[in-house]
Amino acid sequence: MANLTATHATSADGTKIAYWCVGRGDSILFVHGLSGSHVNWQPVAERLSGEFTACTMDRRGRGESGDGTPYALEREIEDVGAVASTVGRVVVLAHSLAGPLALEAARTSDAVRAVILYEAWASPLSEMPREVLEGIERLVSLRRYEEAFNYGDPPEEIEQTRLLPDYVERVATVHTFPREIRGWERYWQQHPVEDERWRAFEKPVLLLFGELSRDGMEPPAQRFAERLPRATIKVLAGQGHTAYREAPDVVAEVVRSWLGTLNTARNR
Repeated sequence: MANLTATHATSADGTKIAYWCVGRGDSILFVHGLSGSHVNWQPVAERLSGEFTACTMDRRGRGESGDGTPYALEREIEDVGAVASTVGRVVVLAHSLAGPLALEAARTSDAVRAVILYEAWASPLSEMPREVLEGIERLVSLRRYEEAFNYGDPPEEIEQTRLLPDYVERVATVHTFPREIRGWERYWQQHPVEDERWRAFEKPVLLLFGELSRDGMEPPAQRFAERLPRATIKVLAGQGHTAYREAPDVVAEVVRSWLGTLNTARNR
């Protein structure tokens, strides 16, 4: 998949959004979170490509996708919708901060038929201390990007992150972090998981979290599932927030199984 040439969808504001697809069958679109690019989800996409058309995308401001000003979460929702409409009817898997993008694209577009959220709803684990966010913004304004990227992380985590093959590319996107974090915070303040609006969300939703994240993720997931009419909760055994990298086989199997039940229900 790494050797594929990007295709571009045109978003509502004219921004070109790059995506890559491999395989044949029903389509699934992977949308990466705050850090990284389409590369994050390539291992999982490759494992599913024997049964599905598996697509990954670069969110705006990253990789081969364009960007636009001023930034708004609504533009990113339109980006996901544009790729989904170009690919065809898709299931969108959103990781972390991409959760609102998938939910709102599904709510507004017939091109999205279901949503998988991998630790992509508001929880105690997603809360960033104000001083950390302001520190990142200050360092970005000074163009001290690597310091901004690692700001607030413990030394052992920084050392592990520096070993990632796409570390340089990740650091280069840190200027997008503050705007996306603020957009995430506003979204969940306006639409908390307890909001009654979710009872009108009619498409299937899989709420997926790692076993290592259970204490922080499970309580809000349960509250969310109580309101979503067609929600399922699944746990990735032995995993945390980045199982797409550390255990792509585990993620692929859970996704494959859920999509199988989804397709069985559709064909009845």
